[in-house]
Amino acid sequence: MTAAVVATVVACYRFGVSPAVRALARHPTPLAVGAAVAVISPLALRPSPLPEQLRWFVVSVIAFLTWRGATSDYDVTLPIGPQRRNKMLLLFLAASSVLWAPALLAWIAAFCGRLRGWQHHAMMPVRLLKGYLAWFLVTAALAPPPSDSTAGLVLVLGCVSLSHYVKPAWSKARLGPRPWSWAWHNRTHYLMASAYAWGWARFLPSQKVSRLLRRAGLIDRPVNLLTMAVEAVGLIAFLDRRLLIVILAATALLNLAVVLASGIFFWENIAASIGLATAIGLLPEAEHDTSFGWPAALVALIVILLSTADLLWQPWHLGWWDAPFTARIHWQVETVSGVTRGLYNDYMCPYEREFGRIEGYFLADEPVLHGHLGIVWNRRLRDLLVQAGGDPNQLNQLKQTYGRTHRNEERSAEHVAFLTAMFNRLNAGTQKSPLPRWLRHLKAPGGQLYRWGDLPAYRGEEPVRRITIRYEERCYLPETGDFVLLADHVVREIDLSAPMTDLED
Repeated sequence: MTAAVVATVVACYRFGVSPAVRALARHPTPLAVGAAVAVISPLALRPSPLPEQLRWFVVSVIAFLTWRGATSDYDVTLPIGPQRRNKMLLLFLAASSVLWAPALLAWIAAFCGRLRGWQHHAMMPVRLLKGYLAWFLVTAALAPPPSDSTAGLVLVLGCVSLSHYVKPAWSKARLGPRPWSWAWHNRTHYLMASAYAWGWARFLPSQKVSRLLRRAGLIDRPVNLLTMAVEAVGLIAFLDRRLLIVILAATALLNLAVVLASGIFFWENIAASIGLATAIGLLPEAEHDTSFGWPAALVALIVILLSTADLLWQPWHLGWWDAPFTARIHWQVETVSGVTRGLYNDYMCPYEREFGRIEGYFLADEPVLHGHLGIVWNRRLRDLLVQAGGDPNQLNQLKQTYGRTHRNEERSAEHVAFLTAMFNRLNAGTQKSPLPRWLRHLKAPGGQLYRWGDLPAYRGEEPVRRITIRYEERCYLPETGDFVLLADHVVREIDLSAPMTDLED
């Protein structure tokens, strides 16, 4: 019966809840959302078999995602009034979802669509809520025994969470000729070096970072093997409840290590993993007696493998080779008093993720060799970048052979228009944050912590009169531990016109 509940819930997720959320997020008309909620609302009349421990877990996930959506900055190039109303709507739907499960469909659609919540760092928690909604619909319609119903939910939520780690392990196993090639040959400390060059923890002196990197390089292989083990062990997590709890806690610790090493902050995943582990640990054994053991582990294995094959949901691959060379676009501003400041991704919220990754390559003519933080998908290219040792001639040959030019005049014009409109309106006094100044420390964290650079950060202290966009290349030299600036030139300057009047609400 538990296996039947899991199979039905997964089918409802794949063919019912997920398509409905996509459609409503793309076309969030009140009529469409109201009709969708009305269709499932009669099921709320059935008594819910949801245990209190799991109820509080669902409430916590809704709460921290609502916190993120409600406190993110406005896009000041668009009318502020509709954005403010969208945030108020999200708060209303969050409260409604806690009290009345069918409203969760509208909340997910609003979060993913109007609030741009469907981004990498929130995917796993949102999928947990979609899994819960599918379970609610199935159990309300079919009314399985309470113990099997709860066991089915534990299995579904656990599979959703752990699949986001098994998929990266599978991706890493496919990078080389052997499943252990990545673990044995990747130089993970290059990721730390690239993150430092990119803008993470630049408050630390480069000499101190170099010493840390030398020590980190000695444990690359143990760290890699441990990473893949934590990611892959989810395949057997449901053999025992204590094993599942330990694995969920380990995934949270893995994400904490990632943020310390690279500035990539999956705080939503950390919160969800800790919350789920706590909820499962507090469940009475009678509530989930069929969710662990060999039969349950087999059911979970099938679900996780199907998700890894992108047949249920689509976790990201997250498998690459780390390289010591990075090319990045940087933004800086000149204020009306003539002070030059760095414009870092946290100030560009709600687009902090875009400005923290590879945004802006379309402004430059240089071929780009890598993705975010210098990652490449070809081990030979990684080795050639290391062998180049920062030599401009060798790097130029590699760029011509392996690189790709992203230059796009249409996107460049759109980007310049966006920055011009944004800072003209900020100069005119447009409100950027939905929070009053005295509450801005309560804003939800970002996911890309590249908030440092060669210049002090701009924080809106005074109006801006010029924006300068630069292309930079940096390389970490493993032999000497030095960080070398190889290229630094201006690709675009934007002189701001007289401040525009604020948008009408």
